[in-house]
Amino acid sequence: MTKNSEDLKKRIVALHKDGLGYKKIAKTLKLSCSTVAKTIRQFNRTGSTQNRPCHGRPKKLSAHAQRHIQRLSLGNRRMSAARG
Repeated sequence: MTKNSEDLKKRIVALHKDGLGYKKIAKTLKLSCSTVAKTIRQFNRTGSTQNRPCHGRPKKLSAHAQRHIQRLSLGNRRMSAARG
């Protein structure tokens, strides 16, 4: 994230606090209306305009599939993966 985009987000929030609507802000800053709405929604939800980090890689297996694989491996501990 660049410094300019953070400044832009702060300008969006400041203009909204001054009473301008989404369309007026979008037209003034030459942005899409959805970008303005998303930025203001994020500010209202978190109180900040900064992006929040993600929490690691998403899981590929469901809890059910993970239990199934675990049961299979515990069923015969001596079997190799190639033989299974």
